[in-house]
Amino acid sequence: MRDDKNMQYKRFYRVMPLPSTMVLLLLFFVPLFFTLSSAFVTEQGFTFSRIAGVFTDPYTQRIMLFTLLQATLSTLASLLVALPGAYLIATYSFRGKRLILALSAIPFVIPSILVVLGFVIFFGNNGFLNRILMTLFKLEEPPLSILYSFPAIILAHTFYNFPIIMSLVSSYWEHMDGNCETASYTLGATKAKTFFSITLPRLLPAIISAASLVFLFCFNSFAIILVLGGGPRYTTMEVEIYRQARMLGQTGSAAALSLFSILVTSILLLWYNRTQKRLALSETYRNSNRLIEKKPATLPGKLLALFYTIVSSLFILGPIASVVVRSFMASSSRSGAEAFSLKWYRQLLSLERATGHMNSALQALSNSLVIAALVALCTVPLALTLCVAIRKKEKGSLLELLGMMPMTVSSVIIGLGYYLISARIRGGLLTSYSLVVLAHMVKSIPFVLRTILPEYRKIPNSYIHSSLTLGAGPLRTFLQIELPLLRGAMLTGAIFAFALSMGEFNATLTLANSSIVTLPIVMYRLIGSYNFQGACALGTILIAVCTLVFIVSELAKGGKYDR
Repeated sequence: MRDDKNMQYKRFYRVMPLPSTMVLLLLFFVPLFFTLSSAFVTEQGFTFSRIAGVFTDPYTQRIMLFTLLQATLSTLASLLVALPGAYLIATYSFRGKRLILALSAIPFVIPSILVVLGFVIFFGNNGFLNRILMTLFKLEEPPLSILYSFPAIILAHTFYNFPIIMSLVSSYWEHMDGNCETASYTLGATKAKTFFSITLPRLLPAIISAASLVFLFCFNSFAIILVLGGGPRYTTMEVEIYRQARMLGQTGSAAALSLFSILVTSILLLWYNRTQKRLALSETYRNSNRLIEKKPATLPGKLLALFYTIVSSLFILGPIASVVVRSFMASSSRSGAEAFSLKWYRQLLSLERATGHMNSALQALSNSLVIAALVALCTVPLALTLCVAIRKKEKGSLLELLGMMPMTVSSVIIGLGYYLISARIRGGLLTSYSLVVLAHMVKSIPFVLRTILPEYRKIPNSYIHSSLTLGAGPLRTFLQIELPLLRGAMLTGAIFAFALSMGEFNATLTLANSSIVTLPIVMYRLIGSYNFQGACALGTILIAVCTLVFIVSELAKGGKYDR
C-alpha cells in the first residue's frame, strides 16, 4: 500500500508540469524559431548572406557599438548613484533610511513608457524642474536642455536601474562579517585604508553581479531610447530591430539583428549566473539578520545622509509626481494659463468630446484591463505547476532554467516573432489580440515563477508527508495543503503579471497593428503628438496600478510555515 502511495506521489509530480512545459515551449520557442529562421531563409533558400550583409554594414556596426557604449555608461552612472546609498543603508541608521528603501522599490514596478513620460514632464524645457529653476533664479530661458539627447538616455537609465545595484549591494554588505574590518582597525589602519584594502575587494563580487544585471537591462532598453534618444543618431539594436521590421518591412534584416542581441544577452546571463555562484561562495554571512547599525556620529555623516535622502527623493519622486500633477492641469485656450482641471479624465471616460489620440483612450484602457486580466489568470497556473515540479524533482533546475529562458530574449524580439506568426496566420482582430496576450504571458512567466517559487520552497516537507500518511492522495494534498499556503504568493504573482501586462510596451508596439490599442501604445502616440497632459492622465492610471502592486507585494511578502 505504501509503495502504491509512493508511485502515485511520483506520478503526480511527474505529470503535473507537462502541460505548462508544453505551453511554455510553444509560447517561447515557436516565435523565436520564426524570428531566427527569417534571418537564414530567403526566397533563394537557406543562406548566410543576410547575416553577413547586416553584420558587415558600417551603419549596423555603429549601432552595435553605440548600444554597448550607452549600456556601459548607463551602468557606470547607476553605480555612481547607487554605491553611496548602499553604503548608507548598510552602515548607518538614520531617519530617511526607510524612505530611501521604499522609494528605491518604485522603479522596479513602473513600466518604461511611464519613465519616459515622467522625464519629459519633469526635465523638459517646459518641465517642472526648469520652471522651478527659472522662478528661483529669475531666468528667461530654461537652464537645462537635456531631453532628446545622449545625457537624457543615461539619466533615465540611471533612474530606472540604480535601485537594483543599491538593493543588492547593500543587502550583501550589511550581512558581511565585520571581523576583518575590526582586525584592521585594531592594527592601526584608517577607515579609508580599511575600506579600499579590505571592504571594497570583498564587495566586488556583489558589485559586479549587480552591474552585470543592470548592463543587461540597459542593453535591451527600448522605450527610453525610442523617445528620449531623439533620432537615428542614438539608435540602439532594439530600436533598429523595430524600425527594420515595422517601418521598413525588412523582417529578415530585423531577424538578423536579433541574433546579435540574443548572443550578447545570453553571454550576459551566463556571466550573471556565474557571478551569482561566486557571490554565494565568496563570503560567510553573519548569523544575525543584520549588522549592528550605528548612527552617523559626525556632522559630515549626518549631512551625507540628509543630502542623499533629499536628492534620491527628488530624483525618484520628481518625474512620477510630475505626471500626476500635470494630468490635472489644462488651459482654457491655447494662450491661456494652465489651471486645475479634470478635462483629460473626462475625455478618457468619454464624458467630454476628445480629439486626436484621446479618442481611443477609453478603448485602450478597457483593452489593457482585459488583456492584463487574461495574462494574470493564465500565467499563474503555468508558473505554479512549474514550481511544483521544480521543488519536487531532483532535476528541477532544468525546468527552472526553462521558466527563466524568456528573460534571455528582449520583448522586442518576442514581439517580432509573434508579428511574423501573425503575418503567416492572417487572422482577424481577435487573433491579433490573442497573440498580444500570449506575448505578454511569455514575458510575465519568469517574474511570476520567481514570486511563487521562494514561498513554495518554504513549505516544510513534513506537511505533505503527514497528509499522505493520513491517507490523502497527492492531488488532495496539493489542493488542501499546499495551495492554501501559496495563496498569498499566487495573489502577488497574479498582480505582478497584471501590472507587467498593463505596462508592456516593447512587444506590443512591435507586434500590434494600428487597430490594436493598449494604454502604453496610446501614451506613446500622445507623447509623439505633444499631448502630454492626456498622456499624463493615462500614466496616472498606470501609476495607480503600480502602487497597488507595490502595496500588495509588501503585504503578501514572505510566509511563515514554521509553526
